[in-house]
Amino acid sequence: MKRTTLAFVFFASLVTPSIAHEYWIEPVQFTVSRGEAIQGDLKNGQDFKGVNFGYIPDRFEKFTLTGPGGSQPVKARIGDRPALNMTPAEPGLYSASYQSTFDHITFKDNEKIRYYLEYEGLDGAYERHLERGLSPDRFQERYARCAKALIQVGEPDDGRDQLTGMIFEWVAEENPYALSATDQLSLRLYWQGEPMANKHVNIFHNDGTEVERKTMRTDAEGRITVPLTGGGKFMINAVKLLEGDEDPDTDLPEWTSYW
Repeated sequence: MKRTTLAFVFFASLVTPSIAHEYWIEPVQFTVSRGEAIQGDLKNGQDFKGVNFGYIPDRFEKFTLTGPGGSQPVKARIGDRPALNMTPAEPGLYSASYQSTFDHITFKDNEKIRYYLEYEGLDGAYERHLERGLSPDRFQERYARCAKALIQVGEPDDGRDQLTGMIFEWVAEENPYALSATDQLSLRLYWQGEPMANKHVNIFHNDGTEVERKTMRTDAEGRITVPLTGGGKFMINAVKLLEGDEDPDTDLPEWTSYW
């Protein structure tokens, strides 16, 4: 039975009512032959379309390629595109992981603030924002992106994804490239290396004709189960929001988030 193509990325996003911007690692090819290079672009956009960014070391805390032989840092020349271009020594399931340095954003509209928090399932954050004495019309945030992509080298086997050292990270509990479009994939979300329960999750699926968004929540052990119906590309996203500075008269971030 011919296997329907499956492709997995775990990504970061910033959302406003007018546009959703995701940041992800997009492999040039999600499956490559043994001896071929794994190549991937750092992308920012929406609906699986976006602009590519080059290799800029000042923009990330960690950028690694992890496979059967362990993990190694991604190395390139400044500005290289694709930012990821490495030839693995052996076949198997590989994960490219990218944890960015912090960027900042300030929402200055109450509608955008509330839309953003609702869209990302950050229940109670708006009420807590007001309880802290912060303005309903300003939401200052610093954020870091934790992006990951899975790539298969050679024929699919029972290789497993694993934690790669990012502070906020998804782990696939089966090799998705060994599954078919009639199967389901178990994924687990980790915060600082520990499973994260009851977390809102956005799931984007591109079957080649349209992009569909669904939501789930992780269970008590940090897991979700994603139906692979239709094959194609899947993006999985969650947000961890932490309280920051409480002085409304400063320009320090009032919130810190990891994506």
